[in-house]
Amino acid sequence: MFYELCFFNRFGLQLVFTPNFRIDKKLPLLQCNTFTMFKNKTLRILFFIVLVAMAGSYFAGLTIDVTRDAGKYATVSKEIFQHGNYINITINGEAYDQKPPLLFWLGAAGFSVGGVSNFWFKFPVLLLIFLGFYWGFRLGESLYNKRVGYLTAVMLAFSFIYFMYSSDIHTDTPLQAFVTLALWQLAEFVQKRKTKNMIFGFVGIGLAMLSKGPIGAAIPAFAVVGHILLKRDFKFLFDYRWYLGIVIAFVVASPAMIGLMNQFGWQGIWFFFWENNIGRITGSYVHLGNDPFYYFHNLLYLFIPWSLLFFTTAFLEFKTLVKNRFRSNEYFTLTGIWIFFIILNSANFQLPNYIFSIVPLIAVLTAKWVDISLGENPRLYKPFFTIQNVVVVLLWILIFILAIYVFPFPKWYFWVLVLAAMAASWQVLFKTENRLAKVILPTILAFTTFSILMNTHAFPYMFSFQAPPKAARYFNKVAAKDDVLYDYLYGQYELYFYSEPQATKIDSVSEVIEVANRKGSWIFTNPDGLAKIDSLNIKTDTIIEYRHLYLNRGGLFLNPKTRDKTLKPLYLLKLTDNTIPIKQP
Repeated sequence: MFYELCFFNRFGLQLVFTPNFRIDKKLPLLQCNTFTMFKNKTLRILFFIVLVAMAGSYFAGLTIDVTRDAGKYATVSKEIFQHGNYINITINGEAYDQKPPLLFWLGAAGFSVGGVSNFWFKFPVLLLIFLGFYWGFRLGESLYNKRVGYLTAVMLAFSFIYFMYSSDIHTDTPLQAFVTLALWQLAEFVQKRKTKNMIFGFVGIGLAMLSKGPIGAAIPAFAVVGHILLKRDFKFLFDYRWYLGIVIAFVVASPAMIGLMNQFGWQGIWFFFWENNIGRITGSYVHLGNDPFYYFHNLLYLFIPWSLLFFTTAFLEFKTLVKNRFRSNEYFTLTGIWIFFIILNSANFQLPNYIFSIVPLIAVLTAKWVDISLGENPRLYKPFFTIQNVVVVLLWILIFILAIYVFPFPKWYFWVLVLAAMAASWQVLFKTENRLAKVILPTILAFTTFSILMNTHAFPYMFSFQAPPKAARYFNKVAAKDDVLYDYLYGQYELYFYSEPQATKIDSVSEVIEVANRKGSWIFTNPDGLAKIDSLNIKTDTIIEYRHLYLNRGGLFLNPKTRDKTLKPLYLLKLTDNTIPIKQP
């Protein structure tokens, strides 16, 4: 039975081969779509089982408590849900300008379905992540071919950055999905010149801006404008539909600007377009220092298990471009990845999640070269296969270290999963001749096992040392109807999300004295706050001490020998009736 196998030559031209690898014909770019992931039924069944297991690991993360930024975003979503104001965003009752509202709308939508909880804050975002996998598939297919599309989606779904930020929600999580949508549709527009692709592309840009501001437009602009300029298609830049698209994007993003204008005036608009993005890069708004190699070494773990493959393929891509005098059929990955990558490594404020939005293009580039190794240049297959075997071995070593030494011991069924995954990997490596399966399946089997371990055992254990959720739940359970919980000097927002009625923030000693004179007051505080309360001779009925893990000290926590040293005390106090003069001591 005839079938076609698609891959690329070094100039980006697709070649179509019959099973005996005779060149049959050349096709224009984007027309070769007859490939399916695995033709072997057993391999398809195994791949489907792994997909279901990985989806299960994603869902397991939905119940894990939120903390730090995710706790802040959950609190904003809760206030939108409770107060019904979707435009003028607040946190703890105060106007909030740090992030646009789309993530908060998703959280509020989840709460309206299932009530305020971890699960319903994260679930709508997870659905968007899954939709982003499909958009990643279509982006890879649009730029290259269907196999590249499949590989792109697999590399996204089975990567640590997606796994981590599906549970630890950031605004970059919806941002990357809508950037992927925009890139796919604008790639289609560039190739087919259809107006519908332009409209959907700029709607994607507008939604990306509604997720995290102008950065949602910058990445598609780097990719698309860079591609057009390097293709020397200058006339296309003057097509009126580009400028109509800009209007569409601003209309879609307008709720963020309306809310900022209502609450902060023109300063809010300036903050949206400049300070909150460019100001972080230049260091004029916030400055943490600069590491010019920050995202090189962060990608080593963020894009596990494909990171070594990516750096190898990036080298091959640049080598080929130089050899061919930068002639290529596609520059989306070149300008879309590397302009933003250079900017991030030059920035004066750097966080791992900032790289998230270009990972879809990173996956496309990696998938392209894996596709080449399976066809046009089989000499690449052996080094790629070797790289992934090394990664698989390292992953299994990591799994055993985590499960035996760092977080001993998972439930018995985890060890059944380990045996099954290792047995399946052995079968694929030594009992099948399918080269794609040999590269992909052992990798995703090991990574899925790792993900299940983390979301069902390791992360729940780590987050059991988060004091604010435990303190809030205790307050919710035992407090009298009219009791009020106050946050004094903690500084994060998890307490507000989990407490009901929601906690109130106090900052000054005079506020502490006022609270002490009110019946039914509780205070959540740190050691400094407890010392200050003791110095005021405020009487307490109950003091509960929690051992709290600040996650920026998580590295030391991983070592059982230093674990206790990383845990710092936080306190929940129930005050008795006090009569204290309201004055500074």
